[in-house]
Amino acid sequence: MKNLKKDWVTEGLLDFEYKKYVLLAYLKHVEQHFDETRLYPFMSDLLERLTDLKTLKHERKTLREEFPKKISRIDLNKIELIYDELYQYDNLPPEIEEVIEYAIPTMERTIGKGREVHDEVSSELVIDPVGIIPLYKDEGYVLMENGSLSLTEVFQYQVRKFIMHNEQYRGIYFQWIDRIKRGLGETVEHIKMQLIRTYKVLPNPATFVVYSKQPYPMEETMLPMTKKLVMQTISRMK
Repeated sequence: MKNLKKDWVTEGLLDFEYKKYVLLAYLKHVEQHFDETRLYPFMSDLLERLTDLKTLKHERKTLREEFPKKISRIDLNKIELIYDELYQYDNLPPEIEEVIEYAIPTMERTIGKGREVHDEVSSELVIDPVGIIPLYKDEGYVLMENGSLSLTEVFQYQVRKFIMHNEQYRGIYFQWIDRIKRGLGETVEHIKMQLIRTYKVLPNPATFVVYSKQPYPMEETMLPMTKKLVMQTISRMK
């Protein structure tokens, strides 16, 4: 079980035990990656599936509350009208409701495990500016030391604006440039000067070094966590 389809709740056999099996197989797959400190895209995919379920549950509740009702009788003891609901739940079988009620807290427990790994990695990552940081910080370089002081991954970063759901957001994009084996006395300041000489498009680039004492999986953890950390740092400097 590598992923969970967006329509997994309603697709195929509408049986609670079967859907439970599908969900638990998926969550076991996700937790195995968490155990290996591999966060992405597993964490974001799981959060998206949880949001889908909560949206479905909320829309069902809202539809029930807002659907018109008819007067059934008058309770003279409580002085109130008793209504019969006109909305029927034939379009949402009870098996699906049972799956939703089971899946939400089950997913939340796995997300909690992922957040523990996320917090652990966050506590290990350190970011420092290299040299003087200019006023313009939406482009520059990131030097990454993933558990090694002698091997540095070099990325060019760029902060871009994008529109989603009629709202404007800022995202950060990395482009890998080089992998440098550093000798004795070769500092991150030396690497920055070399970048300035080689790539003249940024004569005074904002440059950061991010390092961790222990190595983490690059694509699934170190790179996305570094992007997040650099974006947070730039935002605080505004």
